Amino acid sequence: MSEAYGLIGHPLGHSMSPFLHKALFALGGKDASYRLLDLAPETMEQQVQEMTGYRGWNVTIPYKERIIPLLDRLDPSAARYNAVNCVRREPDGTLTGYNTDCTGFLHAVRDFSLGGKVLLLGCGGAGRMMATEAAMAGAQLTIGVRNPEKPELTALAAHLRKAYPAAGVQLVPFGEISGDFDLLLNSTPVGMFPHTAGCPVPDAVIRRCGAVFDAIYNPEQTRLMELARQAGIPTAGGMDMLVQQAACAQEIWYGAQFSEADLAALTRQAQAQLARQEANP
Repeated sequence: MSEAYGLIGHPLGHSMSPFLHKALFALGGKDASYRLLDLAPETMEQQVQEMTGYRGWNVTIPYKERIIPLLDRLDPSAARYNAVNCVRREPDGTLTGYNTDCTGFLHAVRDFSLGGKVLLLGCGGAGRMMATEAAMAGAQLTIGVRNPEKPELTALAAHLRKAYPAAGVQLVPFGEISGDFDLLLNSTPVGMFPHTAGCPVPDAVIRRCGAVFDAIYNPEQTRLMELARQAGIPTAGGMDMLVQQAACAQEIWYGAQFSEADLAALTRQAQAQLARQEANP
């Protein structure tokens, strides 16, 4: 019997997740379906409780934190960041929350210096994960945000300083970013399709960075990445992270295993699929 999986969020709009998971199910020899589930904020909790026919699902904005009280337990990967992007229904019907973004992120930045001087732009769900991973690696971390006085941000910075004393963590407004960095990490949506002309920081900031990772995957080349490449700075985009976290979710759901070659090929296929969709909206 075909098993049901999906993605919950609001609003969902276009998502690459159905394409990726269908391809991964085929690679894993799994008879399963994957649906987009746009859950209205006012009824999200009730709708999740009614998803008894689903063996698992992914979670995106704005529910990565809000879903936590509905779960029976958190895997350490989710507890570490207080954010869930993958849920597994156990054989006894209970729900376990995971975070697979970290797996995808670490794969995407594997060639960069995560433990050096790092500039992180934004600190939402994905940003907190990136901040934690950088602090764990001993980075001197500058987090650029709109309002560095927000209690949840100051609490995160204090937690990271205490938990990872080898790291340095400071919060600064976007307009006050200064200094040189080994790596720039963008976790903001600035530059995402259809607002592709946007860039989260000025060109002068980008030119003071040794490498750039943008978690956005649509477009494949964001304005941030274009400016970095024009300056001869190596870049990586979000599609690799997206593919890797999707593969990790299927490992959690039913024990799938995928080769690096298969996932690299799927990343190329996904980028080609995205280009076709943009050409034929």
